[in-house]
Amino acid sequence: MNKKELIKYLDEYLKISEFDDSSKNGLQIDNSKDEIKKLGFAVDANTYIFEKAKEEWVDMILSHHGLFWGFEQTLTGIPYKRAKIMLDNDICSYACHLPLDAHPEVGNNIGLLRAFINIFGIQEGEYEVEDFGVYKWKIIWFWLRLKHKMHVSNLVTPYAERMQLLKRFFNFWNLTYLNSVAFVSGGALSNVEEAKEKNYDVFVTWEWAHHEMTLAKELKQCILIWGHYETEKIWPKLLAYHLRDKFGLEIEFLDEKY
Repeated sequence: MNKKELIKYLDEYLKISEFDDSSKNGLQIDNSKDEIKKLGFAVDANTYIFEKAKEEWVDMILSHHGLFWGFEQTLTGIPYKRAKIMLDNDICSYACHLPLDAHPEVGNNIGLLRAFINIFGIQEGEYEVEDFGVYKWKIIWFWLRLKHKMHVSNLVTPYAERMQLLKRFFNFWNLTYLNSVAFVSGGALSNVEEAKEKNYDVFVTWEWAHHEMTLAKELKQCILIWGHYETEKIWPKLLAYHLRDKFGLEIEFLDEKY
């Protein structure tokens, strides 16, 4: 596929211009190729991901956490090594942060929410999905309210096992059953008061700060921590399948944590 057309499609489909983000979303490193045949998808942009992309003969990498953020950065040290691998091997890099957390079709949060619905066989009409949480004037996250109660043990098995998620459930509310879950990607436990005010049984997020956990305990708000990487590797697969099916591109998920 023509590279410029692919980048234009990604910019528009992901609506990157609508988000005030610390990430410099969009094309971050260019290459000399006019055509893109193989895409690599990753959570992070770093040397071992780029080395794997080289081994897989990838033309472009799409990552959630890119190389450049909301400040100017010199290409020295590790940033230089990362950029050099890409330039030496003529691989371009595209990054998309908040727009991929928020996206209603291929986003992290909607992917986890749909997986929750599918794994437990929840039928249409037995749940409601609504927006939850505003960050810089944009809705990023979602919540799920169930018509029928579910035992809290289901939060760690089988859902966490099927999704390969970490199991850190803090039952500060001493719940036995739940019927509402808020899905909040990233380090967003600062929204815990909003979750309590809206009476969500369980607040799901990916990582936390100590002071946020003490507040959650004070509020008696149940928390499920799943791990940043484990939950943000959802979108690469969803977006990869979307682009494969739409444009016939070859895809490769570069699954390298640390």
